[in-house]
Amino acid sequence: MKQLTIICPALNEIKFIEQVIHDLCVADGIDKEVLIVDGGSTDGTQMKVKSLMTTYSNLKLVNNPRKTSTAAFNIGVTESQSTYVAFVGAHARYSNGYFNHAIKELNTNSCDAVGGPLQQEGKTLTGKGIAVAMQSKAGVGNTEFRTSNERKYVDSVAFAIYRRSMIEQAGLMDESLPVNQDDEFHYRINSLGFKILMIPEISSVYYVRDSYSGLFKQYFKYGLYKPAVLKKVKGSVKLRHLIPAFFCVYLLSLPVGLIFNFWFLFLFIYLMLITAAALISKEKWVVKLLAIPAFFILHLSYGLGFIIGLIKNKNL
Repeated sequence: MKQLTIICPALNEIKFIEQVIHDLCVADGIDKEVLIVDGGSTDGTQMKVKSLMTTYSNLKLVNNPRKTSTAAFNIGVTESQSTYVAFVGAHARYSNGYFNHAIKELNTNSCDAVGGPLQQEGKTLTGKGIAVAMQSKAGVGNTEFRTSNERKYVDSVAFAIYRRSMIEQAGLMDESLPVNQDDEFHYRINSLGFKILMIPEISSVYYVRDSYSGLFKQYFKYGLYKPAVLKKVKGSVKLRHLIPAFFCVYLLSLPVGLIFNFWFLFLFIYLMLITAAALISKEKWVVKLLAIPAFFILHLSYGLGFIIGLIKNKNL
């Protein structure tokens, strides 16, 4: 039995797959296997993985006919028999000792799942602006793994390492959720009394979308499926889930400002707040300016998605 199975979903990740495999397969004293669970890539990702399998004996390519990352996790868990299971992303880099620190923490019995802070980075100027918004509380609320670097128990964390015994008790991820599946899974394990710990000793870098259209599509999907998650796990709703939807309703009500001038004051305050949040970043001026529309797109897309998702889940 392996000590650790690392599951990495992939679908047309040729730009990232070689680097992430190097990060995941590096010799670190852990008896591990790395499963690239591919959803049918057509850009050369599968060929690249197969070529790297000659370099890394612990690397495997697994087919994912259901394509989603949710299915990738479930397939990977079913394929493996390890003591611990990690669920990671191809658009990321992982710090040295990432899995060693995690397993050490799990061995203390202080938690049942462990992860670290997530640092957002962009590869283009627009991407860097988007990263500013995605790691600001003004952009994503109090999502702790995006905005905090403290050791603490959390509701959710990115790229976690889990005890297999916990997964066996909690069940696999819900494949009716193509996105937000880890949120639902984490809310579920919290509701069962299991603990998720975030530790600063491990961290990862996530490469954000490099276009505003990509950001809009990503966060629209997050918003669209969030009501389904909240419906499945009662009591998990937070104020940050609702604010973008309220913001969209407010935007639709702006014609009221033609009657009551003060109505536009809220929009002015909002624009001042996101501008201030962009300007206090340590990035250069062009990135600060590109971050301002990123805040707006993030809030608008998530809010619209949430409203549509709420309509589809009327009994929430």
